[in-house]
Formats: sequence, C-alpha cells, structure tokens
Amino acid sequence: MSDAAQPQAIMFEPTDEAELRAGRAEPSPEGARDAESEPDSPGRPDGARSREQITFEQGYEELKGIVSRLDDPELPVHEMFEGFRRGKGLEKALRAYLQEREGELVELEEGNNLPEFEIASPSSGPATE
Repeated sequence: MSDAAQPQAIMFEPTDEAELRAGRAEPSPEGARDAESEPDSPGRPDGARSREQITFEQGYEELKGIVSRLDDPELPVHEMFEGFRRGKGLEKALRAYLQEREGELVELEEGNNLPEFEIASPSSGPATE
C-alpha cells in the first residue's frame, strides 16, 4: 500500500510566461521551457509545447489559486485569458488522472486487491500455552 501513499506526477502542457501573473505560484525550473520557447527545435513541430510534470496535489492547489485570481476584478484581461488557459489545461490533466484512478477504485469497492487482515480477539491477560 506504500505505492498509493507516494504522490504521482501528472503531465500538463504549460502556456507562456503570463501564466505566472495569472495565478501560478512559482516559475518552472530552469530549462523546463526550452523546447517551448524554441518552436523550431529539431524533432519538434512548429508550435509544439513541452509537457510539465506536476503532482495531482500541486495541480489542484494551483487550479484553486487560479480560480481565486480570476475573481479579482482588477485582473487585466490578457492575464485573465492566460489564467483561464492554464486552468483549463490543469482541469483536463486532473480529470484524466482521476478517470485513470476510477478503475482502481471500482476494483477496491468490489473487494479486489485489498490487503488481508486477521482480527485477534482481545485477551484478558497474558497468553498461556
């Protein structure tokens, strides 16, 4: 059951730098956008974007932050659109991740792949054999 406790990364396609102003908490690590900023990179079609790895929890927290930012009436329109674009991308990736996990949940609800336990009766004193 230790596999379920570790966060798993989902893939997300980032937009341009305006996403930082539209609710994204931190910039990507150095070099994460190299392929995106150079659309003529060898082996990549024009306009192709790199995929960003993000855990479900990070993506969900970022999406909540974007939604909160979009409620700001002072947010410039171009930042609103970039936030909306990134938010929709996150929503798509998060939904896909949950749909993948739905099959696992159905199996668990049916009683498959569950850990086995043996319930011991409480003892009234030291065990004697």
